[in-house]
Amino acid sequence: MGQQVGIKDILVAGGPVLAFMILLSIYCVALIWERWKFFGRATGGYRDFLARVRSAAAAGKLQDAAALAKTHKGLAGAVVTSTLTGPAHKEDRQRAARRAIGRTVSELERGMATLGTIASVAPFIGLFGTVIGVMRAFKDLASAAGAGPGLVAVGISEALVCTAAGLLVAIPAVAAFNHFNQKIADFSEELGWMAEEVLDSLSERPHHS
Repeated sequence: MGQQVGIKDILVAGGPVLAFMILLSIYCVALIWERWKFFGRATGGYRDFLARVRSAAAAGKLQDAAALAKTHKGLAGAVVTSTLTGPAHKEDRQRAARRAIGRTVSELERGMATLGTIASVAPFIGLFGTVIGVMRAFKDLASAAGAGPGLVAVGISEALVCTAAGLLVAIPAVAAFNHFNQKIADFSEELGWMAEEVLDSLSERPHHS
């Protein structure tokens, strides 16, 4: 008659490594959720906002563009304000705009290194737990007189849960890491284009005065 293995038995067999993986998965989900909410607040509606700023700048309505920047709640507003209220020379304003973009990107990248580390190491932590479990299964087989391969099979199946847990942590972490990094790259690129267009409009103003 086969030995029945319950969830409790698997959790106990996983040992400290599985307990750590469960805690890591909770932390990873919390971090992804926090970053998701932050990105929603920080970049929400920024494409429409930048389109309106470009339109105002192209029409020479720089005061309207500045007013839009003050009312925008996302990070893009600070970049527009820095671009419009920077030093007199275009090169100085470009540097000010780049610094402002760098600050916004820094805020968006907060937590990304941790998420990337979790995505990288979680499978190896799970594999480490599995190796320990397999070693324990063979040790039990060696010490159990007359035991068949079924004992090893049960031990290995319990140990493999650590590998599964590692993958369950790593897969969403990798997906979230790539998604957030792509959003950061798009956001930074859009801000750079906007800053160049606004600065071009500013440099053309004296010719129309």
